[in-house]
This record gives sequence, structure tokens and C-alpha cells, in this order.
Amino acid sequence: MKLSCRIFFCALLLSAFTCQAAGLGDPEMNVPQRLVEASLNQEVPANDPRIEKVREQIAKVMKASGESEQVVAQACLRNARHIFDSTRQRTSPLEVLEMLVKYAPAGKPLTDTTQRYFKLRVHQKLDHAGALAQMAAGK
Repeated sequence: MKLSCRIFFCALLLSAFTCQAAGLGDPEMNVPQRLVEASLNQEVPANDPRIEKVREQIAKVMKASGESEQVVAQACLRNARHIFDSTRQRTSPLEVLEMLVKYAPAGKPLTDTTQRYFKLRVHQKLDHAGALAQMAAGK
């Protein structure tokens, strides 16, 4: 097997494992509830009003990006984790989702927007509000 095929296969397995480990690979999982729970670091009841708000936010990002609910949620979880790993600043997946709702352009990959946010948070050492302000200013 060629090296590139092996790398692709490993990446595929890793992405499946990451999605399952985050609780997003289960078709029965309530993805908005999982994002709220990951952000609060605690379980929340299925009727928590924050879940409906997150469901609406995810739907907006899905419509703009053309991505699935799981892909949007995974992008939020992954970017929050990467920012924390790089800066040790607590970043919630809901902060990343809020940023995507406001600044993810229609028809563009989510990674373009999340990379911009990551650079503002990590390289310019901005907090969430500062990064959103810079994004609003077009920087």
C-alpha cells in the first residue's frame, strides 16, 4: 500500500475516533445538547433553553457552509480545544459557534473562518470579545 494511502486511511480512522470520542458519532446524540454540555462541563437536561438557541445557531452555520450538524459541532469542539492547547485560555465551543454564526461567509469552508479566529486568539493573544471585534473590523 502506498504511503499516501496509508496516511489517508490513518487520518480517516482518526477523524472517526475523534467524532465518536466527542459523542458526535452516535446518530441518537443530541448534537446541540452535547455542545452545551461541553461548554459548561456538565450535563444539562434535554429541555434546557440553551439547547434550542444552539440548535438555531448550528442551523445558520449549516445553511451558510453546506456542512452537516456534526461537522459544525466538531469544528467548534476542535477549535476550542486547539486554542486552549496553544494558550491555556479557556475557550468554549459555544464561543467558536457564536463566531461562526457571525462571520462564516456563505459558500466558504468553515476552516477559513476558524483559522482566522485561531490566529487572532493565539498569535495576537486576544480574548473572545477582542477577536470578534477584530473580525468585525475586517482584520
